[in-house]
Formats: sequence, C-alpha cells, structure tokens
Amino acid sequence: MLDFSRTKWIGVEKPAPDTYIAHAILEDNIYGLELDVKVATPDYKITSVGGKMRRITTPECTRAIPVLQEAVGLCLTDANLISQVNRQVGREGCRHFANLLLECCDVILRCAFFEKWREAKKLNVSPEDYVKQRLPLVPALKNTCAALKME
Repeated sequence: MLDFSRTKWIGVEKPAPDTYIAHAILEDNIYGLELDVKVATPDYKITSVGGKMRRITTPECTRAIPVLQEAVGLCLTDANLISQVNRQVGREGCRHFANLLLECCDVILRCAFFEKWREAKKLNVSPEDYVKQRLPLVPALKNTCAALKME
C-alpha cells in the first residue's frame, strides 16, 4: 500500500518577449505549496518570487515565505545556482520551496530553449541543427541530457 505520494506541477507562460513566469504546485500527504517565479531574459535573472503555503506541519513554516525574496536577482544560468538557492532559500527558509524554485528554473530554461522548435520544424531544420543554433542562447542546458550533449 502506498503511504506517501508527492506530485509537482509546473506551468510556464511567456507574457512578454523578455519575460517568463512559472507557476508551480507541490502536493503531498504533508505539504501543499505554491510558487510563482518571474524571470527576465536575455540574462535569465529572477525578478520576483512569491509563495503560498496551503498545508504545513508547524506554524514556523510560514516564516519561509519572506525568505523567498533572497532568490530575486539570482541568475538561472549561474553555475552556482543550485547551491545558492539551497543555501539562501532552503537552509534559511524551506527546502521544499528551494526544490520547487530549482524545478521552475530548469523548466523556464527548457522552455526558452524549445520556444522556436515549431518554427524550425516547419523550415525542416534537423534536431541536431536546432540544438547547435539554440544551445549558445541557453548554455546552462549544455550536457544536461543526451539530446543536449555537445562536444
């Protein structure tokens, strides 16, 4: 019998040519969290973060919400992003928020990478050529999966 289940949903929208917004939800048997992250391009810096805790374990949990502001100004393409978020948001606030924030960052970068995919397919651009064209614009994704492995 399954005693614990955790689900994460992340949706991304692009309301302006230079802006991505990710909305994330974490639901499990213990926690219910929501997170909104706004990122400006082309530098991929976090411009705003907001969170909501719908289900928590202690009243202390809500003290983590203002700590999310420590992520404002962080760059998604920074090599130290994971440690910065875990230290500034996770250790000082809530590790679940930190994890959800990192998931949002990853999804935003992947959306940025694939945003021209439909157009490229219509022009019969091969997947290999697409990767060669787009990867320099989102270098943080280099070697993150087999499809983005570059020599």
